[in-house]
Amino acid sequence: MRRPKVLLGLLLSGAIFAVPACQSTESGSEVGEKAVAPPSVTASIDPQVSIKEAVLTAYYSMWQDFRHAASTSDWNDPAITDHAIGDAEKVLRHGLYVAYQKEQVVKGEPELRPRITALMPEGSPTEATISDCVDDTKFLIHGKDGRRLEGGDPGGRHRTTAGLVLRKGAWYVTSFVFREVGTC
Repeated sequence: MRRPKVLLGLLLSGAIFAVPACQSTESGSEVGEKAVAPPSVTASIDPQVSIKEAVLTAYYSMWQDFRHAASTSDWNDPAITDHAIGDAEKVLRHGLYVAYQKEQVVKGEPELRPRITALMPEGSPTEATISDCVDDTKFLIHGKDGRRLEGGDPGGRHRTTAGLVLRKGAWYVTSFVFREVGTC
């Protein structure tokens, strides 16, 4: 699973460091020290970079939790609620339960390409929407014996939408719609 790259720790979380500098007189002696801030590199960066990164991290983490649970069809895996709550949790657990009943597991890894399509309200977002085109051609259903099921879905690209909310300082996926193959 590809994870978003962090630009040097978000440019050290936007911190600007004061660097001492010396001024000198014509004779070369030091007059005193003066704190000088380097040019602001963060001025051209989206002020909501850390929020967007946290939203995407929650989404990627939800998929990681699901992928782990799907490898054994463990619909009771407590990690599912680490990043998915509400309807999203129900959708994931239902899919895992159906696979469990059919004695199926999922092997491989989906290819994700999420993009944030909404952050609300502006300024201090507490809700977000992600659109994705999930490619599951390498994230396929197998029998518990490990064999690929004949006649199984070959996978493909699925238009996916996820809604997220900020609760107690953490982002959670609350809604999750995974459409049929060929929708993106």
